[in-house]
Amino acid sequence: MTNSILLQENQVAISEREVEIVHLLSMGYNSKEIGEMLFISEHTVNTHRRNMVRKLDLKNSYQLIVWAFKEKILSF
Repeated sequence: MTNSILLQENQVAISEREVEIVHLLSMGYNSKEIGEMLFISEHTVNTHRRNMVRKLDLKNSYQLIVWAFKEKILSF
């Protein structure tokens, strides 16, 4: 079973791997670079991105990063 961060407000579970990907996205890395760093394919990174955007009812990865800062998953 994967560890996840459960957000009380909307009851959405975000996996640790997804948090890791959002963190790297916020640092400016693209899917290919993230895949190389995490030893997964670019396609897998894109799938995680799409899943998070869908789960959180967002429109794109930019909104995903903004959401992560608002929820204090990421910090400055």
